[in-house]
Amino acid sequence: MTDSIPDGFEPFPETDGFVAHVGPLYWAVREGRGYLGFRVDKRHVNPAGICHGGMMMTVMDMVIGFNVQLGLDRAVFVPSVQCTYDFLRPGKLGDWLEGSTDFVHLTRRTGFANGYLTGSEGPVVRCNGIAKIPGENNTQFRHTSKVMQLARERYLAQKSALQGELRGDKPGGLG
Repeated sequence: MTDSIPDGFEPFPETDGFVAHVGPLYWAVREGRGYLGFRVDKRHVNPAGICHGGMMMTVMDMVIGFNVQLGLDRAVFVPSVQCTYDFLRPGKLGDWLEGSTDFVHLTRRTGFANGYLTGSEGPVVRCNGIAKIPGENNTQFRHTSKVMQLARERYLAQKSALQGELRGDKPGGLG
């Protein structure tokens, strides 16, 4: 068992509210996708000594919302309206579990996503989720969290770099 956090991940800066009870969490943006991860420790396990399903569902709920938000052109909180979970294998004490999506589709008011929480032995949980995309005038869901601001900046930088590569630009913008 190692306590190391994989390269590219950094501590999730939102530590107020519910997130304070489930962390520590870590986040990253790679190749246009948002990732959340955590190391399974004693606070995360059930009486059988494996990661509690509620912990894994919480992280995947956040992963779905994180990736739907990255696909939007504005910063808003996107509440889940439906999620289904398939538990594929246990997350073991000490495991690094990492979640991301492999599919996101956005409509005007709804985001659809599919993702996996993966451990050292492969997928642990599969999640299909639907998130509501609030209207622009809905102030209740305006979202300016630090992690989403940083994630959006990294996502846009990665997207811009990829578009440059597709155009044949050289690194550093010296096309």
